[in-house]
Amino acid sequence: MPGQIKTPTNQKLLTNVAIVRLKKCGKRFEIACYKNKVLNWRNKTEKNIDEVLQTQNVFVNVARGQLAKRDDLVECFETYNQLEICKTFPFDLYRRAVRVE
Repeated sequence: MPGQIKTPTNQKLLTNVAIVRLKKCGKRFEIACYKNKVLNWRNKTEKNIDEVLQTQNVFVNVARGQLAKRDDLVECFETYNQLEICKTFPFDLYRRAVRVE
């Protein structure tokens, strides 16, 4: 049908988001996690980090979907392996709500 509005398929909406932040080398990095799984990870009941992370990407701003630059990741963490970088985060929850519009 002509005139139909198509929704973008390249957007992934994150729900039940808990943002975990890490400040390193003067830059702030964020990852998106499931809130209840973060609590389990901190209590050592959850062993698989893939169950904790909503996505294995490292962000500069989760709410805006801004990914961290590769050069910044290599400079601060000395690797580009984002799963290994996610394991270095302290997994402290920030109580700020994220609005996804």
